[in-house]
Amino acid sequence: MKLITLPSKEWDELTPQDVGGRRSGKTVCIVRYGGFGDMIQVSSLFPQFKKLGYRVCINVTERGYDIIKTDPNVDEILLQKTDQVPNNHLTEYWERLSKCFHHFVQLSESIEGTLLVTPARQEMIEGEAKLVPASPRYSLSKEELHKECNVNYMERTYDLAREGFVIGKGFSKPGSIKLPYEFCPKFYPTKKEKQWAKTTRKKMGANKVVLWALAGSSVHKVYPWADLVIAQILIKRKDVSFVTIGDDLCQLLEAGWEEESRVITKSGKWSIRRTLAFLDQCDAVVGPETGVLNAASTLDCHKVVMLSHSSKENLSKHWKNTTTMEPDVYENFCFPCHKMHYGFDTCNRDEETGGAMCAVHIKPENVAKAILDNLK
Repeated sequence: MKLITLPSKEWDELTPQDVGGRRSGKTVCIVRYGGFGDMIQVSSLFPQFKKLGYRVCINVTERGYDIIKTDPNVDEILLQKTDQVPNNHLTEYWERLSKCFHHFVQLSESIEGTLLVTPARQEMIEGEAKLVPASPRYSLSKEELHKECNVNYMERTYDLAREGFVIGKGFSKPGSIKLPYEFCPKFYPTKKEKQWAKTTRKKMGANKVVLWALAGSSVHKVYPWADLVIAQILIKRKDVSFVTIGDDLCQLLEAGWEEESRVITKSGKWSIRRTLAFLDQCDAVVGPETGVLNAASTLDCHKVVMLSHSSKENLSKHWKNTTTMEPDVYENFCFPCHKMHYGFDTCNRDEETGGAMCAVHIKPENVAKAILDNLK
């Protein structure tokens, strides 16, 4: 795999040589900046383009690089720093970059901003924090947004990948490339990471292991009844252990389990790569709409995913061996809202629990049953 690091220049000073030069033959550049889940989703495209005879280059930022740097279906990585190219100049930058490739696929904000509409937010633009207004669709009714946005994320990704990017015209007409709906998002751990995962699992003994992703990147991606579900299952099944994972803040959600040997708390202790490497050692994976659940979507282990701003059609339609949990309250209710939320100023909050309404209304007894019914 060839790594090309974008030099520290102004975007309009970059030359073709700075990005690896003009490639000959069948080459594709896939652009995706975003979180871990975004990169896992787009990883499904890499082997599909390889089958079609393309040399695959991925344009990413640091977070994406950490996920795909060991993917055998990637030939080149074009790495740039987050916000190295100002957001208001990205289209011009992509037009320049696209000239170096036979086919060019731009997927940044292909889901967020289109199928998940955005509220007003602060962004760094040319070194200054500026307010970006909300999407004009953010004020649409739930029914109007559902009609427009209830589209599967993977299917939309493949549709855009088929079309490609035409200089000066944006995306071309559908059907430019024959790319069937064969979805295979996957994380590729190193041999060392695989061995670590096996050794770690062996130390946990003969119990069934349930990995619980405690939170995602937004306020609505936290399940407030996690403790209750875990307690119910520990009482009913003596042969089950839980591994809880998340970032440093998720350590607050692990409070109270320190003395329970069957709850192994790893938030802030395992890197994202270690967490993803451990997935195929689990009997079940549970959590909200996160990169961890996306990475597990094609594995054999059972998944229980709690939806928030997405519908089943959006997220888990093509997932393997999955129970999709939806809120039980629908009348005068926001789910699925098809909206991005950066705080509770736009997300409906339950005053009693402090959680998002969509998460609160997924009954813990239903989640516990979904887990227990699939722990053979």
